Amino acid sequence: MSLTTGYILLLAKQPYQVRILASILGRSDYSVAIANSEEQAVAQTVQHPPFLIILAGEHHNWSQAMLRELRTHANLHHITLVALTDFHAPSWIHQEENPGFDGFLVNPISSEILSSLVQSAYARQTCYATC
Repeated sequence: MSLTTGYILLLAKQPYQVRILASILGRSDYSVAIANSEEQAVAQTVQHPPFLIILAGEHHNWSQAMLRELRTHANLHHITLVALTDFHAPSWIHQEENPGFDGFLVNPISSEILSSLVQSAYARQTCYATC
């Protein structure tokens, strides 16, 4: 699929996290784009909104300005925005402290869970676009 019809955007603080996610997501029917920086993730989201954004790494390490910008675009384009944290550092937060994520996942994530997330995110955006 092309970036204009639906894709998944990945951003990770550690390169190994992107490789693992990209390899699992590469088996899906959707394109996967990798942002190399927070600025690139925001710019890519503005130009071609994905249906799913996965930020891998501890959610406390992400810029609040970037999260606000991604959340704004996520609301406008019905993008699902999730954080993926490592199993040794899960951080459960109260909903009122949530910086804007639709959900939190813990790595290692199974391909079945990731596939379900992708399908749900795509269906969510598609349903809102046709309503």
